[in-house]
Amino acid sequence: MNVIVGTGLAAVRAAEAMREVGSSEPIMMVGSELSLPYERPPLSKELLRGAMTPADALLHPEDYYAAHGIELVRGSAATGLDLRARSVQLANGQQLSFGRLLIATGATPRRLHVPGETLDGILYLRSLDDSVRLRAALDQAERVVVVGGGFIGLEVAAVARAAGRTVTLLEAGRQPLARLLHGAEVAGAIAKLHRDQGVDLRTETRVNAFLGGGRLEGVELSTGERLPADIALVAVGVVPTTDWLVGSGLRLDDGVLVDAELRTNHPAIFAAGDVARAFLRETGRHARFEQYGAAHEQGRAAGRAMAGLPSVPSITPGAGSEQFGVRMSVLGATDDHDRIVICPGNEDHAFAALFVRGPVVRGAFVMGRAKELPAVRQLVRRNAPLDEFAFLIGTTPLRKVEAPR
Repeated sequence: MNVIVGTGLAAVRAAEAMREVGSSEPIMMVGSELSLPYERPPLSKELLRGAMTPADALLHPEDYYAAHGIELVRGSAATGLDLRARSVQLANGQQLSFGRLLIATGATPRRLHVPGETLDGILYLRSLDDSVRLRAALDQAERVVVVGGGFIGLEVAAVARAAGRTVTLLEAGRQPLARLLHGAEVAGAIAKLHRDQGVDLRTETRVNAFLGGGRLEGVELSTGERLPADIALVAVGVVPTTDWLVGSGLRLDDGVLVDAELRTNHPAIFAAGDVARAFLRETGRHARFEQYGAAHEQGRAAGRAMAGLPSVPSITPGAGSEQFGVRMSVLGATDDHDRIVICPGNEDHAFAALFVRGPVVRGAFVMGRAKELPAVRQLVRRNAPLDEFAFLIGTTPLRKVEAPR
């Protein structure tokens, strides 16, 4: 029996891959959520603004799983792992024996532990139910505070502002998307987009406390200011869901440690997606990717490995978003550079930045320049030299070249 713990993208792609390579072994997929497996990217965009329904977000219709010999166990989280017995314990009391196991439990929102953290009206966004709950709350709210300037926080702020709400976005760092982008001008392009649309974006600002008597009424900031608020969305990152594996004997360090082929220190157990911290041969280090593309590729590679056809997933780091109708993408290794080349666009909120080391472009940020994006993606993927990006730079004089920060 092949057991997959998790029902997200990596889990489903693994099951698909096993069937595609001809494996007929039984597959059991176990998850804590009651819903069928679904896409996560729409949760903070299309679903939140009503452009999609929950049914539209499903990865497959319900009958797909039975038709492909995949048994779904929904609504029961894994609570323990016994390596010697090769079994997974579930919250419903079941013990699942496995021949091979894939851990694809994803990640959980990091909680903000400040006074008032349990008040009604403080929300997090990770699941389909969270998105439905947040949309209902937005319908009733006038004043929205978003805590965290990552993609989730930025996207929710954009949806709320486009719906006419008063939105304050709080970022503890010096810039939004601090983990992905470097340099004030790069982050400034995103900040300008939000401020131009009426979002009150405040950087280097933290939450001291949530205020209210049972229900959220306001937010006290690190500056001492008190903001009135009907709801607050907290989006300050995620932590890998590994609590059920503590003490199991698997190697854990900011996720489940796996080799380049996604195998753990147990030969029959693999991990993929947000929970996996995989060894990268090109850098000689382990890395955990919280990205759609990585979950897709790692899931497929793990499924092939479980079917006896191990392979190394091909992953180009990156993430995409849409805010106020402007598409933006982060591509490649934006943390590996000795300078940043700024490429202004010809239209409002059109912008690009190239993260360069020596003669080679290691990463890029592209915003509002959709026509050039496919070419940029291909060039970044093969570590092309800077001169091959002339089409992106064009004849517009470079506004600035930044050193890394």
